[in-house]
Amino acid sequence: MIGLLRSGLLAAALAALAGPVQAGQLCGWLVETIEDDDLHQFSLWLQAEDETDVVYAMRGQGIVTASRSYSPSSGSSSLPASLPVKVWGFGSTLTAPADIDIVTELRSPRKSVFSDEPTPLLARFSFQRRVAEHGGAPPRPFGARRCVIVAAAP
Repeated sequence: MIGLLRSGLLAAALAALAGPVQAGQLCGWLVETIEDDDLHQFSLWLQAEDETDVVYAMRGQGIVTASRSYSPSSGSSSLPASLPVKVWGFGSTLTAPADIDIVTELRSPRKSVFSDEPTPLLARFSFQRRVAEHGGAPPRPFGARRCVIVAAAP
C-alpha cells in the first residue's frame, strides 16, 4: 500500500494550482463556487502520489441556516497516480448568515467485501466556515489543499 503529509474548473488547472503531490502523499481540497441565486456548489477533489483506492465518507453538519442542507454519503474511488479526481459534489442555496461544516474521512478499502472489520482511517479533512450576513466569496484557506502521509502496509 502507499503512504500519505500535512493536514492543512478543470482537473489540470486544479493540479497546477495545487502543485505536485509529494512522495507518499494523499491530498484533498474542497472547491466552492457560487452561482446565481446564492447556489453554492461544493466539489471534493483528491490526489495521491501513487495509484490508490480509498473509501470516503462525508460527515459534518453541511449547510446550516434556519434549516440544514447536506448530502452525507460514502463511496469509493480509484485515484490514478498524481492526477486530481473529483469524488463528491453537492449544491445548495445558501441564505446568509450560515455555517458550512463539511468533513471528509478517508479510509483504506476492506480486504474483502464479506468483511465487517473496520479499516484504518487514512485522513480526516475538515472544511468549516461562517458565512456572514453579507455573504461573499469563500476565504482562501477554507477549502485549501490538505495532505497526509500514509505509512506503507507491512
